[in-house]
Amino acid sequence: MLEQKLEHISCYLCGKDTYETIITSHSTTSTPFKTSVKDRDEVFKLVKCKSCGLHYINPRPIKQQIGYYYSEDYYAHNPLKKKKPKERNRFVEKWMDFKKNVRALILINFYNYPYKQEKDRKSLSAYKKIILWFFYITYRSRLDIIPFSGEGKILDIGCGNGRYLLTLKKQGWQTYGIEQSPKSSKYARDVLHLEVNTGDLLDSKYQAEFFDVITMWHSLEHLYEPILTLKEAKRILKDDGLLIIAVPNVDSFAAKVFKKYWYQLEIPIHLIAFTPDSITRMLDAAGFKAKKIYYDRRNSPLKQSLLNLKDGKYRLLSRLSRFKVLIRMFNFILAMLGYCEIIVIHVQKKTSCDV
Repeated sequence: MLEQKLEHISCYLCGKDTYETIITSHSTTSTPFKTSVKDRDEVFKLVKCKSCGLHYINPRPIKQQIGYYYSEDYYAHNPLKKKKPKERNRFVEKWMDFKKNVRALILINFYNYPYKQEKDRKSLSAYKKIILWFFYITYRSRLDIIPFSGEGKILDIGCGNGRYLLTLKKQGWQTYGIEQSPKSSKYARDVLHLEVNTGDLLDSKYQAEFFDVITMWHSLEHLYEPILTLKEAKRILKDDGLLIIAVPNVDSFAAKVFKKYWYQLEIPIHLIAFTPDSITRMLDAAGFKAKKIYYDRRNSPLKQSLLNLKDGKYRLLSRLSRFKVLIRMFNFILAMLGYCEIIVIHVQKKTSCDV
């Protein structure tokens, strides 16, 4: 068995080394606690900085060993599965086609996407525009819809198997990706034919002000040098470019209720746990200003946290995971109150007026 090596660190945000322990737990990197390291005796601590309030793992695994803690079935590293065509009745088929067409029209008319001809913007009658607006109000809360801008050069940091990049490429973006997993990045290059580098952003050396959009979907919390990485993202982002980040919210209702059973905890591969305040201050320290912040209302994280309870003394509560409609309604309320599990923040570079 590999000898565990841990390192004590100071706070990523303020540099202080005074903290309190919030959670002590074994590895929680898969649901429901089925990982390749489940039976090991290692215990990790999620601590909270007494100076600035940032949550982080301390001590943490050294960078050379962190890959050992990712479960074999980690979702972002698996090859894309070919879905078997489902047998659907005629009504369902028409409904699926309708949703696909509506989404395309929303991308064209509200997000400036280029993969349809310009005439499509002006071909809608007044009543169709009203109907489309109704669907737009629904779709705009989706995380994967971002406004098309500039030349459409987009970089996804921590792109995993490339699934998201593949979707963007089909929609007209010029796609680039960075992924630390050699297996996943090779799959994205060789199978999906995407331009993906292996490693981290600090080693990639892109030219300055190259990208219109940079995304970090659930990757910032995995980084050993988060502020340096954000500063590098600022360097390669155009002055009017957009950086989009999604991270788990340790100040969420689920985090406070489920504690070590919280699905998004993922000790120790989530090196940092953010609140809306701490993510905003880290981005400010890297030279960004917040444009908007909102919360993901998807059902999955809360459902998976409930499933984490099924092997313990709270196993009866795990049955609530079956009530999807109830979970959806509850997530909607939490999002309105700012207590949902996922924070999504859009930021831009600070200007001289912001300093």
